[in-house]
Amino acid sequence: MTGSSTKDSIIVMKFGGTSVQTEESRQHVIKHIRRNVELGKKVVAVVSAMGRKGDPYATDTLISLLKDVGEPVNPAELDSVMSIGERLSSAYFSHLLTVNKMPAAAFTGGQAGILTDNNPGNAEILEINTSRIRKALSEGKITVVAGFQGVTSEGDVRTLGRGGSDTSAVALGSSLGAEVVEIYSDVDGIANCDPRQIPEAVFMDSVSVTQILSMADEGSTVIHPRAVKASLKTKTDIVVRNTFNEKSGTIIFHNAPDQQSDQVALAHRDELALIEFDKKTDALKTVPELIQLDDQKFLLKNDVYLKSRIKELQKNFGTLKKDQDWATISLVFDKPVPEIKDIQDAEIIQSSKNAICYLLKEVDLSASMRTLYNHYIRL
Repeated sequence: MTGSSTKDSIIVMKFGGTSVQTEESRQHVIKHIRRNVELGKKVVAVVSAMGRKGDPYATDTLISLLKDVGEPVNPAELDSVMSIGERLSSAYFSHLLTVNKMPAAAFTGGQAGILTDNNPGNAEILEINTSRIRKALSEGKITVVAGFQGVTSEGDVRTLGRGGSDTSAVALGSSLGAEVVEIYSDVDGIANCDPRQIPEAVFMDSVSVTQILSMADEGSTVIHPRAVKASLKTKTDIVVRNTFNEKSGTIIFHNAPDQQSDQVALAHRDELALIEFDKKTDALKTVPELIQLDDQKFLLKNDVYLKSRIKELQKNFGTLKKDQDWATISLVFDKPVPEIKDIQDAEIIQSSKNAICYLLKEVDLSASMRTLYNHYIRL
């Protein structure tokens, strides 16, 4: 890895929901943080909400508090509720670290100086004022930052969308001039496809920033494209690791890949709605989260914001058709794409650089991923 290795250099460590979910997992987090403290690093820990749906403080559980009352939910109010889990997690972890003789200080996204635009549910980070973080670090404290959030210039809480805690971590790392940003989860790094779909998927030792950007743009959930893009200006190293072991993980590197490299990966999106207007529109200006297929057709994630997004599109553009249960599969190469293989009942659509993207019904996702894996990846 590149970057500073001097004593007192800054390291940013992001821990996802499964890493902070249980007492056992939190002990692993403490061990990883302590290792860097003992090496003389100044540690910034970025934390997600504790657990998954059904756990009391998980983001999905908090969302259900509003959805159970009725839909659609006001997006700004939804952001306020969705940010609670990370704020609680940061305060809890700050206290836990202090009790374990590692003095710490908790920060919300706003207190950490993260300024965003005013787009509920998918806000962009505009700038970060790191003065309070730097002050706490200079006092010898570990800073524990609530991921997934920031505030507008008016002080309103806004969440950063899917993978928002990754984005928080890498953006903070870039702003602080960190030696490295480590992203911790419950997997051993970045696999060449989703192990839930392809059990024999292989974890990659390294991947170029170009390829991982395409993978993230095409739906890979290991790290969000915004997080990768946040590293580009400063070329901050990112390592994706497993909280529950000492494996080295996957390094995301900024140099050009070896011209002889033939590394191929599969990415996919599921739970998509196909939106079709009766005429050409500039719908992306209204809902930037849309994935454009042509002048009239778009894809949109079927999540908690779908109903409010549809309502907004209907208000601005009139009648539209909505068809659910769609998916995409993308082959992502680290060099120009080779020949294209046709897949039954799938349409090839526009995609990221060095990628081939197929649009298909979700019911065909698993079988089609297996076909593509066998053709392009399995030796």
